[in-house]
This record gives sequence, C-alpha cells and structure tokens, in this order.
Amino acid sequence: MKKRNVGVKLHQLSSFSKLFTASSGYNEDNVKAFIPGCSLTDYSPQIVMKTYKYLNDNLGNTGIILKCCAAPSKISGDKEGFKSYYSQLQEEIENMKVKEIITACQTCHKTIKENSPGIEVKSIWESINDIGIPDDIKKKYKDLDKVFALHDPCPIRKENSIHENVRDVLSEMGIKIEEFNNSRERTSCCGGKLSIQNKELALNHMRKRANEANSDYILTYCESCVKSMKTAGKNSIHILDLIFNDNINSKFDQMGVNYLQKWMNRYKCKTYIEQLKNTNKGE
Repeated sequence: MKKRNVGVKLHQLSSFSKLFTASSGYNEDNVKAFIPGCSLTDYSPQIVMKTYKYLNDNLGNTGIILKCCAAPSKISGDKEGFKSYYSQLQEEIENMKVKEIITACQTCHKTIKENSPGIEVKSIWESINDIGIPDDIKKKYKDLDKVFALHDPCPIRKENSIHENVRDVLSEMGIKIEEFNNSRERTSCCGGKLSIQNKELALNHMRKRANEANSDYILTYCESCVKSMKTAGKNSIHILDLIFNDNINSKFDQMGVNYLQKWMNRYKCKTYIEQLKNTNKGE
C-alpha cells in the first residue's frame, strides 16, 4: 500500500506541475472551457486538440484547461492531498471566469460536478450530439460491418443523459453496437481504479468485464476503460478515435503508449495550448 501511495503522490505532483499543465487563460468571451482529462492527453494530444478545435469552431470562443481533477488522490484515500490539488483546478476555473465546463473524462465529470457546485458541468457527448457529426465522418463508416460492444464507464452510472447522447452520436455515425448485459446505470467497473489499491485484483476484474462482451471489439468513451480492456486482451478503442483519429488500424485497437510516452504526450499538449494562447494574444 505504501509503495502504491508513493506512486499516486508522484503522479499527482507531476500532473499539477507547470511542466505538464496549461490553459488558454482568461478571455471575456470564454464562458465555456474544455477539460480533456489526463488519460486522453496521455494517449493522444492530437485528438485532444482536434476535439478542442471542433468545440471552439462550433460553439464559439471556448477555453481549454490541461490539469488533473485530483481523483487519484481521492481514490487512494489522501483527503488532504485531494483538497489541496483540487483547489488548484478550482482556482484556474475561477481565474478564467468560466461558467461551463465540458469534460471528455467521465471521472473528471463526476469529480467537478461534486466539488464545484457553482459550475455547470456538461459531457462532451452532449455537445457533440448538439453540434452533429461531420458528413465526411458519417461517410467513413457507412459500410463498416463490425459490431462493437459498448462499455459505459462506471463514474457516470447515474448520468442517463450521457448514455443517451453517446448512443445518439454512434447512431448518427452509423456505428453498430451491442450492449453488455450490465450497461448504463448497471454498468460494471472496468477495473482500472482498482489498480491503485490492488493490481492483481484489478487485472482479474478487467478480464471478467472484457469477457462479458460477445464482440471482439470493445468501444468506450473513457480512455482509462480503453486501457483496461486492452490489458484484458480485447481490441479496444475510444469513440473520439472514430471521429478525430486519422490513423485507425484495421483491428480498431489503440496502439500502446508506454510510461515515458504518456508524459511526453502531456508535455506536447501543454506546448500546443501555450502556442495557441500566444497566437491569440497576438491577434
């Protein structure tokens, strides 16, 4: 337990350091801000920025905040650490004078909703469903014959509107899905969070959940869940891959990202946001 807690503390120190955090800063026109979350940024800063551009282009001036929601501290039982780290995210939101947060991470959605009652928290799937899917994306999957097992992340079990928006988006894209026996409000945890406390138990839980799918392809809207299903041996991919990843392989399985690459990707995303911020200042 002690060693695992050290790992969480190191993760949180890095996640809130200036080296790996950034924001587009205050803009009087920005009443919204996109928070992509750690796992998606670890995987692909390109998808993060393409998603942000899509939101900004279609919703008007939208900010972006690259900062952890401090959930790992909370999950590990470090209440004081969570309080301290979350206050840094709250301070960034207040400094930007943001009234609405759009989340891509389901854990961020739950954490911010529970700890920032003065802020409206929306799922990116509500925004995407409202905006609509570009025609070229719909054409891309028109003749796709694969059926994906759709896994609902456990942090948003009670968020029925997110479940519906996700399925509406997939229907508009022409993506065929099958439901797990336990889905939506009854969905099972992917096992990812358990790895903070017990890696062996987490792996068993990952395999159990993955083997509940009839399809060889698992689709989800949580990057941590994607990683869990991949660890369990299934082809697994994020819905945002289907929309914003130009290099999807024929197996519809994400490429693995090692520990060093994750932090390099976070740094890349931080530099992209800083470049964007500097460009906006020059206008």
